[in-house]
Amino acid sequence: MSAEAPDTLQVCKEEEEMAQLICPRDGENLVSQEVEGHPVQACPRCEGIYLEPGELNEIAEPIPGDLEVSTLELDTFDHPDSSAPGACPRCRPVTMKKVEFVDYSGIILDHCPQCRGFWLDGHELESINREVRRLNKTASEIHDPPWLFLVRLMASLTR
Repeated sequence: MSAEAPDTLQVCKEEEEMAQLICPRDGENLVSQEVEGHPVQACPRCEGIYLEPGELNEIAEPIPGDLEVSTLELDTFDHPDSSAPGACPRCRPVTMKKVEFVDYSGIILDHCPQCRGFWLDGHELESINREVRRLNKTASEIHDPPWLFLVRLMASLTR
C-alpha cells in the first residue's frame, strides 16, 4: 500500500458523504457547485443550496459583522413560510427551524439546530444580497453625531 492511499480513501469517503446530502424540498441528491467562488451543495432541480456554518458570510455580499450571528441572535425560530420546515440535508431526520434573515427583512431561511447549517431556497441568496446592499447603503448615509467626534479626539489626545 502506498503512502498516498489513506489520503485517497479520506477524499473518497468525504465525497461519498457529500453525495448523500438530500434536498429538503424535493428529495433530490445535492451536487457540488460554486457560488461566489465557494463550493456549496446545491439541488439541481429546485436550485436551493445547503450552507455549512460560516458559508453564508462567505457567499453573501460583504457587510460589517456576521450575517449568521445577526440572523440567529434573539430569533424566535417560529416564522410563517411558504414551505414547511424540512429535514436538514446533513443531519436528517433533524427538522430545521425557520429563522428570519436579520430582523424585519421578511426573508425566512431554514436553520439546523444540530449542525448550525442553513438551507436557502432558490431565490433566497438573491434576496439576501439585495437586503445586504440596502443595509450597506443605509449605513453609509448615517453620519456620526458631532459629540462622537469630540470623544474620539479626546481619546486620541490621552494616548
